[in-house]
Amino acid sequence: MRYKKVTKDNTPGAASDRILVLSSLEPDQLARAKKHPIPRRRLKGFELLILWALRLYLLFMIVVVAYQVWIARVH
Repeated sequence: MRYKKVTKDNTPGAASDRILVLSSLEPDQLARAKKHPIPRRRLKGFELLILWALRLYLLFMIVVVAYQVWIARVH
């Protein structure tokens, strides 16, 4: 069986190669391989905008639910 070179990019063969390599490891080797930390992704402008919009929406909805609970207890 001939193996392809494992590359760091997301070429179609790279994912299947990683799966093949990970499936052939012993359990302790697999655990050691999974312990490598994954660095944080740098988010761009639009992604940051979406995340901040979701945060603001969540805070707004918390206030709405708290108000609804407060109104329900008063009446």
